Amino acid sequence: MTTVTTLSLKDLLQPRASVFESAKSESVLDLSDLVQNRINPQAFFAENVITAGMERLMEQGFKRLAGRPANAVFFLRQSMGGGKTHNLITMGLLAAHPLMRGQVIPDPELADVLRDAGKVEVVAFSGRENPPHGLWGVIAEQLGNKAAFSQFYSPPDAPGQEDWEALLRGRTVLILLDELPPYLDAVESRVIGDSNLARLTARALTNLIAALQRPGCERVALVLTDLGGAAYSRASNYLQEMLGDLSKEVRRLAEELEPVQQNSDEVYDILRKRLFETDPDERAVRQVREAYAHEIDQARKMGLTGSDGQIASQALLDTYPFHPSLRDLYARFRENPGFQQTRGLIRMMRATTAHLWTSGLAAERTTIGLQDLDLNDDYIRSELLQINHHLKDAIAHDVADQGRAIAEQHEPLDLSQRAATLLLTSSLAYLVDGVVGLPSHLVADYLAQPGLDLAPLKTVLGDLAHKSWYLHKDGVNYYFSSTRNINAEIEATVQSMSEDKALDIVREQLRLLFNPLPDGAYKELLVFPALDQIEAKPQHVLLVLSRPHSGGLNPKLREFYKENNLRNRMMFLTGDESNYEALLDRAKVLYATQGALGKLRRSENPNPDMIAELEAREQDTLMQFLTAAQEAFTLLYFPQQDGLTSFDFTGKFDKDHPASRGAQQVQDFLEAEKKFVRVFDATEGRKFEQRVFGNAKTMSWGELQNRAANATGWVWHPANALEQLRRDKIDRDEWRQVGQDIERGPFPLEATSVSVRHEVIDAATDRYRLIVTPRHGTQVHHTEGGAVDMDAPVLPDTTFEVTGQQFSFLAVDPAHNAATNKGHPTGESTTWQAPTTLTGVWDGTQVTFQASPGAEVRVTFDGGAPHLGEVYDLSKPITPPPGTHVVQAVASRGGVSSTPVTLKRNVTGPEPLAPAQWRRRQQTTATPETVKLIDRLEKHGGRASGVKVIADGSGGRYGTANFSEHTAFSAEALRELTEYVRKLVGADTNLGLDIKEIHFSRGQDLSDWAAAGGEKLNMSEVGQ
Repeated sequence: MTTVTTLSLKDLLQPRASVFESAKSESVLDLSDLVQNRINPQAFFAENVITAGMERLMEQGFKRLAGRPANAVFFLRQSMGGGKTHNLITMGLLAAHPLMRGQVIPDPELADVLRDAGKVEVVAFSGRENPPHGLWGVIAEQLGNKAAFSQFYSPPDAPGQEDWEALLRGRTVLILLDELPPYLDAVESRVIGDSNLARLTARALTNLIAALQRPGCERVALVLTDLGGAAYSRASNYLQEMLGDLSKEVRRLAEELEPVQQNSDEVYDILRKRLFETDPDERAVRQVREAYAHEIDQARKMGLTGSDGQIASQALLDTYPFHPSLRDLYARFRENPGFQQTRGLIRMMRATTAHLWTSGLAAERTTIGLQDLDLNDDYIRSELLQINHHLKDAIAHDVADQGRAIAEQHEPLDLSQRAATLLLTSSLAYLVDGVVGLPSHLVADYLAQPGLDLAPLKTVLGDLAHKSWYLHKDGVNYYFSSTRNINAEIEATVQSMSEDKALDIVREQLRLLFNPLPDGAYKELLVFPALDQIEAKPQHVLLVLSRPHSGGLNPKLREFYKENNLRNRMMFLTGDESNYEALLDRAKVLYATQGALGKLRRSENPNPDMIAELEAREQDTLMQFLTAAQEAFTLLYFPQQDGLTSFDFTGKFDKDHPASRGAQQVQDFLEAEKKFVRVFDATEGRKFEQRVFGNAKTMSWGELQNRAANATGWVWHPANALEQLRRDKIDRDEWRQVGQDIERGPFPLEATSVSVRHEVIDAATDRYRLIVTPRHGTQVHHTEGGAVDMDAPVLPDTTFEVTGQQFSFLAVDPAHNAATNKGHPTGESTTWQAPTTLTGVWDGTQVTFQASPGAEVRVTFDGGAPHLGEVYDLSKPITPPPGTHVVQAVASRGGVSSTPVTLKRNVTGPEPLAPAQWRRRQQTTATPETVKLIDRLEKHGGRASGVKVIADGSGGRYGTANFSEHTAFSAEALRELTEYVRKLVGADTNLGLDIKEIHFSRGQDLSDWAAAGGEKLNMSEVGQ
C-alpha cells in the first residue's frame, strides 16, 4: 500500500493577523477614504494583488497622465463587489503617492511613464455622497477652483464642454467616479425647470468626456465604474433610459476593463495575498496534491467516483490552499443578485480560515473549501444567507443547528456535516437556469482529502436524502431547496397525525373500497360506527365494518344484533385486532403521500421527475394499505337459518382491478353462499309471494317488508327488488293496493268507468274539447244532460268538441256475459259539468266582471266571503262604495262555482314574497318559440301545469301529450318531456306547447317575467 505524507494547512501557512479581527470588513474602504487620506498605502498594497485588469488600467492610465498617447476615459465593468472600487483606490493611491509607483509597478518599460506623470491631482467622487453643488461642484472644489463653476450652482446647470476645458487645461488630473447609478437615482426627483438634476449630471458628464478629447486636456484621465448594477435595475424607466444613453456615450470613447477575471486564477491569488502572510512552498503544494490524488484514486476503487486522481488534482496547483471545488461552486452563485462577488468571497474565506485555525482543524485539514464552512457560526451563516436567504430553513433543520440538525445526528459526524455543507453550497444559485446540486461522484471528488474516510459516503448520502427535509434529488443530482422534500413532507405529516385523524383516513379509504354497488347485495355502508349510529331499515341490507376485535365480532355488536327486529337486514365484516395498528400506520403514510403529491402538482413549477417518483410511491403505499385491509378484515358475519354465522373472508384487493373492490368481493361471496340472488325474476317473485302471504289474502305493505327483514333464512335481493315486485304485481292486477294494504288475487272483474278531461276553446260561449277515456270498456254512450243509457249514441272518437254545460257518458264492455263471468260489467255513468269562469278588472272607479253564460255573480266590498254577497248584473260596470279597498266575487251555475276573484285598489302586481299562481294561457306553435318559452320558465323559476305538448312531424306523423293542472313541470322536466315526444314522433318534428297555468314560488318572479316580456298583469288572473 502506498503511503502519502500529509502536510496540513497549519504546517504550510500563516494567516495574517487581520484574518482574526472580527470587525474586519472588505467593504470599509471607499473613495471618501482616499480623498481624506485615511488609507495607508504600504499596508494597502501589502495585502493586495495586482490583477491583469488593474495592470492594464495602471499602464494606460499613467500613460495618459504622462501625456503619452492613450485613452482619456476608462470604464470598469464588473458586477457588484467585483473589485471596481478597489481598482479606483489603487489607481488613486499610486497617482497621489509617486514613491509607491515603482514598488507596485516594477516594469522597467514603464519607469519613464511613471516618472513623467509627476504630481497628479486626484479627484474622487462616490455616488453615495450628496454634495450641495452637484458633481461638477465636487470636481471644481477638489481642484481648488470652486469659483470656476459658480454660475452653475444656483440654479443648478450643467457646465459645457468649454467650461470643462477652462477648468482642466494644462493640469495633470485623475478623476475617479464611483457609484453613479445610485446617485442619479437619488437626484432624479430634484426638478430643475423642465429637467432634473440627474439629467443635468448626465449632460455634464458627456460634456466632460468631450472636453477630455480636446487639446490642453491631454494629461487628464477619467475612470468610471459600471453604470449598471442594482440601482440601475431598480431605477425608473426614465432613469434607465438616461443611464443607457450615458453608458453608450461612455463606451463609445472609453476603454473597458474588467478589474478581476472571475474565471481565472486571479481570485485565488487575491485570496492568498489577502489572507496569508506568505505563499506556500511549491514543493509542499505538490506533495499535498499527490496526497489528494491518492484519496481520489482510493474513492474510485470503492466505486464512489470515476475520476482519475492525477487529472482531478491538477487544479490544486493553481488553487492551493483552496480546494479545487471552490472554482466550480463559486462560479455557480457569484452572479446571484446582491452578492458582492470578489469582496463577498474574501469575507467568507477569511471567516472560514479563522475558524480552521482557532478550532485547531487547520492541523488536520489540507485544503480550505466551502465544505469547511462552520454554519453554526453566526457570522458565516449570515454571509451565506446573503448569497441565498431562501435556504435559511434548510440550514437550520438539515445542515447545522448546534447539534440538532439532521447532518449533525449521523455517523460519521465529520463526513455527514461536510457532505451536507458541500451540497448546500452547491445549491446557492437562484438565477434562471442556475446550476444547483452535485452528483454523488462529484461529492466524493470535492470531499476527498487525506484523513477523511469516504467509505461510508453512500450511506451518509442515503441517510441525508431520506431524513433531511430540504434535500432533493433531481435525476442524479442532490441539491437543497427552500421547499421541503417528499420524505420530509410525508414524515412530518405522519408524525404530527393524531390517531383520530388516522381513523378518519381509514374510514374514508374503506368507504371507497366497500362503497355499495348499484343494485348490489347491500345498499348502505357504515364504517366503525357507534352502536347508536346503526339503524337497520326494512327496505335494504346494511354492511357494518367493525373495528377488528380479539374475539371476532365485538360482543356489543352481537348483543345489538340479537335485540334487533330487522336481523335479516344486517351483516358485519371484521377481523383480528392484531392487524389494526398496521392498518392505521398504512393509512397515515398513504394520506401523507397523497398530500405531498397534491402539493407538488399544485406548485408553480412542478418537477415531472419528482411527480413520477411520488406517483409511484403513492401506488406502493396504496397497495400497502390494501394489503393491510386485506389482513385486517377476514371474518364476514351474515344471517342464516340458524342465526348470525361467521365465514372466513379472504379479500384480494388490487388497486388495478375494479373487480377486486371489497364490495364486489363481498357480493360474490354472498352469491356463492346462496344468500344473495342478483336477478329477481318471475320465479323468485312467486317464491317470495308464497313465503310472505302463506294462506293470507291481505297483508299490509309494511308487514310484508318486515317479514322479509326479520326472517334470517330468507335470501337477499337487490335493494329495490320488492318495490319493483309490488309495482309489477299491481300492474298485472295480481295484487291490488288499498291504502297500505296489499291484497292478492284473483279478483272479480272491475266494472267499466269513464274519465273525462276538457280543454277550453271559448269559455265565454261554453265551447270545450272533451277527451273521454273509458276503462274496461270499448263503447262509450253519450248524451247532453245528466242521464245516459245504452240507448244513447256511441262516441265515434274519444276526442270531440261540445257547446254546453253538462254531458254524460257510459262505458260498456260488449264482451260482458254475466252467466259465464266474462267481460267487465257495466259501471256507473259519468257526468261532465262545464267549469264556471270569472274574471274581473278594477279600473279607476269602476269594476267590471266577465263570467260563464248564465252564471250568477255575487260580490262583496268589505272583505267578506263573496258567496254571501249580493247578486250583481254584469251587463254594466259596478261602482264600489267610497272607501272600498278590496272587492271579492264568485260566479256559480248548476252547482259549480268559479275560483273566487279578489281585486285590490291600486294593486298592479302580486305580493313579492308570497307564492303566485298565474292563470294565463301560454301557447307556442313552433319549436324556436317553444325553446324560448322553456328557457324563460327556467330563468324565472316557474313551474308549468295543465301542459299539452304538440308534436307535428313529417309524413303524417304527429302526437300529443296531455297533463292535468295538478301536474306541474319544472323547466328541466319540460325540456326532457318535449325531447322525449320529439324522439317518439321523429327528429324533424315541430314542437308546440299549450300551458294553462304557471306557478311561481314568489310573486316577484311573476313580476320579473311580465317586466321582461313587456306584459301587463291582470290581477284577476293571479292567485296568491
